[in-house]
Amino acid sequence: MKIYRYFSFWLLILSISICLFNLLGFDDKNLLMFLTSPPFWLIDTHWFVINFTHPSDIPMSVIYVLTVLFWFLLGLILDKALRKLKNKRIHMKQRFVDPGRRNDLFVENPY
Repeated sequence: MKIYRYFSFWLLILSISICLFNLLGFDDKNLLMFLTSPPFWLIDTHWFVINFTHPSDIPMSVIYVLTVLFWFLLGLILDKALRKLKNKRIHMKQRFVDPGRRNDLFVENPY
């Protein structure tokens, strides 16, 4: 199992590196964090402020965890979808190539 072949691995590494970049102070205005964090987008909406709390009341550690979790889950969804697509493609190839199976698409000439 080669872990570097999965989207979940690369998206996790990318999100952790962005969070570390922000944590170390290189992103002092939180621009990179805001542009790459969908949970940050939700927290910054007017709806969130009215129904829950102001974004300044939420610790950055919670935003870091939500960002890493979001990108990891998105990677898992992409990995599962690609695996399902690949398995479907393999089964379709086997159906048309396997000489042991009866092929319903081609009818023998009755004459």
